[in-house]
This record gives sequence, C-alpha cells and structure tokens, in this order.
Amino acid sequence: MVWWPFSGKQNEVEKSEDDGLKNDSRQEQLTNYSRGQRILLEDTKPRFNGEISQSQLAVSQEEANFKKAWKSISKDDFSFGKLTAIPCFRDAGLIGFSCMFVTGAVTFLYHKNPSRSANWSVGGLLLGSVVGWEQCRLRRKRSFQVAQMARDTVAAKRRPMLNAVEHDEKVKHQWDGHTEAKGKPWYKF
Repeated sequence: MVWWPFSGKQNEVEKSEDDGLKNDSRQEQLTNYSRGQRILLEDTKPRFNGEISQSQLAVSQEEANFKKAWKSISKDDFSFGKLTAIPCFRDAGLIGFSCMFVTGAVTFLYHKNPSRSANWSVGGLLLGSVVGWEQCRLRRKRSFQVAQMARDTVAAKRRPMLNAVEHDEKVKHQWDGHTEAKGKPWYKF
C-alpha cells in the first residue's frame, strides 16, 4: 500500500479493495451518509473506547506541567544574586554591554542621530549577548568533554593490564642496581 502516484496497477487494485472495505465500515458507522459527501473526523465514531483520547491526555498533561512550572516561579528567582549564579550570564552580559557601547558610539559618530544610535545599541546588546552566551556555552561544553576524557584516561591507567607481559629473570637482575648511584656524580656544584 503505497501512496506514490507512479506505482503499478497491482497497488491500484489493492487500494480499490481497501477503499471498498473502508467505505463499508464507514457506511455501517454513519446513518446519514450520501454518496460523494465528505466525511469529517467529527462524523465518525472514535476507534478506541475511552473517555479521553491520547492527544487530549497529552495536552492536559502539558497544561498541568506548564501550570506547575508557572507556580514554581517566584520574584526571588530574578534577583541579581541568582542571575549572576547562572554560569554564562556574566560573560554574555559583559559582551552584550560592550557591543552595545561600541555600536551606539559608532552609529552616533557616523549619523549624528541619538535615536538611531540608541536603536542600534539595543540591537548590539541583544546580538552581543546571544553571541557571548553561545560562545561561553561552547567553551564550557568543550571543557567538560576534556575533563571527561581525562577521567577516562586516568580510569584506564588504574585498571590492571589484561595481558601482562612476563619478563625474563636475567633482564630483571640486570636492572636491579641500575637506579642506585654508583661512584661520584657527573655534575659538580
């Protein structure tokens, strides 16, 4: 059963048979059906018995989650101390304000129009903040990845070697006294 318009005749036969079965089931469900009339979803009986459909259930859960989230927001969440605790907020703010002053000053010096420079400076603030935010998040993500790689490397070194190599006893005896200092050192103070 393919909807592709260039399919073979065999699919057309299957479609006509399936349409016939669907029309029979629709005619059983509908009492006021006339030939050529469009059937809307509201005109048919629901396929599954239940008081609430899955889509309605999903919407109600989404609304409940939204209400729950909305109730959890308080005025204290927007205090300066909480905002500066957000990891990239400070960097994004500093870059945004820098862009605001630069774009405002440049447009004011070029156009000599304070309202135009104010508009451009607000745009510079928004653009600079977004760029600063994304830059900081990318840097943090990379640093976390590097830290995870370091943890994995240290964990791999701590694991005992699976295929330990057995050394020859003759070689071990040759290196026994190698680390001890013999005679006088080669350096002189």
